[in-house]
Amino acid sequence: MKMILSVVLATLLVATGCHQAPKEVETKKIETNAEEADWEITVTKPVFSSTNPELNKQCIPLNEAIGALLGGLEDSLKTDATALFASLEADSISRPLWKYQLFVTDSVFLATERFISVRLTAYTFTGGAHGMTRFYAFNYDVKNQKLLTPEEILNYKQQAAIDKQIQSHFRNPEGCFDKQPTLPLASVINLNDREVCFTYEHYILGAYYCGTAEVNVPLDKLKGSVILK
Repeated sequence: MKMILSVVLATLLVATGCHQAPKEVETKKIETNAEEADWEITVTKPVFSSTNPELNKQCIPLNEAIGALLGGLEDSLKTDATALFASLEADSISRPLWKYQLFVTDSVFLATERFISVRLTAYTFTGGAHGMTRFYAFNYDVKNQKLLTPEEILNYKQQAAIDKQIQSHFRNPEGCFDKQPTLPLASVINLNDREVCFTYEHYILGAYYCGTAEVNVPLDKLKGSVILK
């Protein structure tokens, strides 16, 4: 196995109040590449830390949760790939030219001493006409060291009002998508200090070739619907 590890440091400095000194949340992006005969994996993941000891400790559960998810995705892909190609060999079937693939990228929407919001985009190819893209969101309450559910970010009882805003900010210039986005249909939800991002996977709003969709709604359009404090 060939393993290449590259680290890119990006520091996010965020002031957290008028009457208290700002704390630093550092985002380190780690890229890992691994390849064998049956599979190929490229993963970029964020690791959060701080020079402030307490804040650094509070980031650990999030880093562990992200690592656990990625480890599970990698192990599953390797296991499935090994089993498939072994079965082809056992049946004397010619090996295909392709191999299993997993490519993961990350998007950090928010990283402060209060909240961290991350979206992982995972593309997998296991044969067939095309691969599939899945999204995974981590919305993290830093102080309480807790991963938040979408229901802890938005008031789902106000779905009608939220849906209205999602649909008014939805862009479908080529008319490919044939379904309107709604709150329940969103694959993942993320947020920053300006807006809430609703992401929709393939097939949810239209055919595969339409791609995925992202709708960004300004926070001031969701007054009363954002319950995150």
